[in-house]
Amino acid sequence: MVKDYQKEARGLIEGKVLFDVPMRKYTSLKVGGPAECLLFPKNMKELRKVVLHARKKRIPLFILGKGTNLIVRDGGMSGWVVSLTQGMKSIQMDGECVEAEAGCLLQQLVRFSVQKGLAGLEPFFGIPGTVGGGLAMNAGAWGVEMKDVVHSVTLMKENGEVLERSRSKLRFSYRSLTLPSSSIILKGSFHLKKGRREESLERVKSFSELRKKTQPLDYPSAGSIFKNPEEGPAGKWIDEIGLKGFSIGQAMISDRHANFIINLGKASAEDILRLIEWMERKVYEEKGISLEREVKVVGE
Repeated sequence: MVKDYQKEARGLIEGKVLFDVPMRKYTSLKVGGPAECLLFPKNMKELRKVVLHARKKRIPLFILGKGTNLIVRDGGMSGWVVSLTQGMKSIQMDGECVEAEAGCLLQQLVRFSVQKGLAGLEPFFGIPGTVGGGLAMNAGAWGVEMKDVVHSVTLMKENGEVLERSRSKLRFSYRSLTLPSSSIILKGSFHLKKGRREESLERVKSFSELRKKTQPLDYPSAGSIFKNPEEGPAGKWIDEIGLKGFSIGQAMISDRHANFIINLGKASAEDILRLIEWMERKVYEEKGISLEREVKVVGE
């Protein structure tokens, strides 16, 4: 079956296709076993070709963003992993609306809007993911979420059909966007407002400095491990029970921000997952709070 998946991908698209590639190279935590097949479609036409072929041959399909909110298990991933980061990353402007393809980095989108004198996206500057990933998880920072600025989202269904959904027809919730099964985010349109470039640059600088002070940016991480429960910030409860600096193998709870796990250099996905389970258990035992994971875990 492994060879079949790889054989089916050969020559399918002009974009790059890699085989048995370690997913640690494509995740911000730097962990993860090999993906049988990693495809980089050049455009929407090639993506449709991949989607339709996978559906016809019943090949498992996983859409990879920037790998910043993801833990891939050490056994790797079967089927096809598809990245839009090398082909679908254009940005266009129409008045006070900016449209960005799913593979575009959020950092690039913020820079573009600021340079064009549009305000509203500055809080997202430090989030290292893609537009598609940011929309899929309703990314947020400093009190602003993607749902607050998005105008519409364009999707591709598993039959290759493309449709656009306006904000009023999108079901956002905390760190989540509910979408039809097997649909893929192609691009997002964001309604912004005119601003002063100097003021926007100052806001970006301020958010960046605050992030550097409060987050462990000098080590590989996946961002926040847990969603904030109703009782308050997840990091607060993890910190209060004294887990900062606790480690399993090469995976350690950051001593700067307790809701971050950092890779000290050679952590395995198993180290990280065992540490996550330990955090969940200890917080529940000592605080009576059930933590819900923000990171997505995939693979064998």
